[in-house]
Amino acid sequence: RVWRGSSNRRRCGERVDTARMSRLSAGQQSACQQFSEFTSAAPDVAAKCLRRHGWNVQMALSEFWDNPGAFSPPPPACDVAAVEKLFEKYKDEGENCIGVDGLVQMCEDLDEDPTDIRMLLFCHALKVKTAVNWTRAEFMEGMVRLGYDSIAKVKAGFPTLQSDMLEPHKFKAFYAFAFDVSRQEGQKVLDLQTAVGLWRLLLKGKFKHLEMWCGYIETEFKKSIAKDTYLLTLDFALQANDDFSNIDLDSSAWPVVIDEFVEFGRKALAPGGGSS
Repeated sequence: RVWRGSSNRRRCGERVDTARMSRLSAGQQSACQQFSEFTSAAPDVAAKCLRRHGWNVQMALSEFWDNPGAFSPPPPACDVAAVEKLFEKYKDEGENCIGVDGLVQMCEDLDEDPTDIRMLLFCHALKVKTAVNWTRAEFMEGMVRLGYDSIAKVKAGFPTLQSDMLEPHKFKAFYAFAFDVSRQEGQKVLDLQTAVGLWRLLLKGKFKHLEMWCGYIETEFKKSIAKDTYLLTLDFALQANDDFSNIDLDSSAWPVVIDEFVEFGRKALAPGGGSS
């Protein structure tokens, strides 16, 4: 009964949205469509923001990106006491944070590998500052915001967290977060193996020459990875074509390591270069 009621309310809401949109002019509907394509916002949110700015798409987008929380739906219902019990279950004994042991236990309860991308996505959703030692405030605020008051709800939420990453701007933010959360305390760079591990985890299926890049970093570059290099690697991975012919080294703004990798890759891909 509850499920059917929720479905009926959703369908009713969809009819209301459709009716409201039908009352807009063709130009206003086009502006809403553009806004939603950039932000993934619902039509009513797009219309609300656009009305505030005289249907100027650029001005409306600026406000949305400056303060997206103002246009977000209210957080889902959550049993705060149940979240508190989860924190108490997983926190380190005598400490006020969830450390390595608690996270290992949580992963066992979730039936997830701690190194799986879903756990990194969960860290990102919670907005924690480190991969371990989650504070009480981080855990409580994140879980309540997400509406997760049980391990079952955390697990059920993974598909949504993964589908969100199909949106380029959300993936880019997640990719940047992975650098920050993976650094050792007090360090501004990533150690080489951590960076390579992240690239293999995050760029799989996005970067044709991922293994060549990782191999080059491990055997030729052999240094820690600065954040600028890490961030630009994503842009490079998405832009470079199969043979790097669209990368102009003469007017390149890429980090030196990427320039040198392009030269290395071109030689490797040339006939007789020894790379497939």
